[in-house]
This record gives sequence, C-alpha cells and structure tokens, in this order.
Amino acid sequence: MDIGKKIKTLRLSNPLTQNELADILGVSKSTMSNYERNISTPAPDILLKLAAYFEVTVDYFFQEKQNNSMDLIKESSAYHSDKIVTKDEWNTIIYYRRLSDEQKDYIKGHMIQLYQKKITPDITEKG
Repeated sequence: MDIGKKIKTLRLSNPLTQNELADILGVSKSTMSNYERNISTPAPDILLKLAAYFEVTVDYFFQEKQNNSMDLIKESSAYHSDKIVTKDEWNTIIYYRRLSDEQKDYIKGHMIQLYQKKITPDITEKG
C-alpha cells in the first residue's frame, strides 16, 4: 500500500474529512488531496505530525508489507512487544477512543461486571 492510501485509510478510520485532517496538519485541503492521491509526498515534519496524530510510527508509511495485527500500533505506546493485539482488539480500542467520557465509564463498568462474574465462580469453587 502506498503512502497516500495509508493516509486515506487512517483518515477514514478515524473518521475525518480531508478538510479536518488538513487543518490538523496545517496544510491546505488541496495539499491533503495531493497526498492521498500520491501526487505529492508529505514533508518529514508532516509525516511526523501524521504519525503522532494517528499513533503510528513514521516507518508505517514506508512499509511495503503490512503487519496485519500490529500495523497501527505506535512503538512508543503502552503496547508490550511480547504480546500480540488482534485486529478485533485493536478495532475495539479505536471505537472506545471515539466514545464520550460518560460512554467510556459505562463500558468500563460492564467490563468490570463481566470480569467479576468470570472470577467469582473460580473463588467459590475453591472455598
């Protein structure tokens, strides 16, 4: 996948318009369009902004082969390299980040309840 397609894929997965991403990067909409169509390549400072915003490495934009489960994970994030995050897990994180704080609290509450239901039978069986 070329740099332009990768930028577009990241933009759409977040979901942003070209105008919104152009504003974030401090470039014009036409420049953003040129990046996505591979008419021009982002300067190094723009690539750094893209990588930081989308939480990917700069290398991600230059990789020929994509590592399916880890292609969006930033090396300096809290990700532990000895563990693999599946595509489903990563997608769950992406969706979670889009939620409001209230929605996140709701989800966390349900996760805790599910976890407690899972461990409660283990504790009662041992006792």
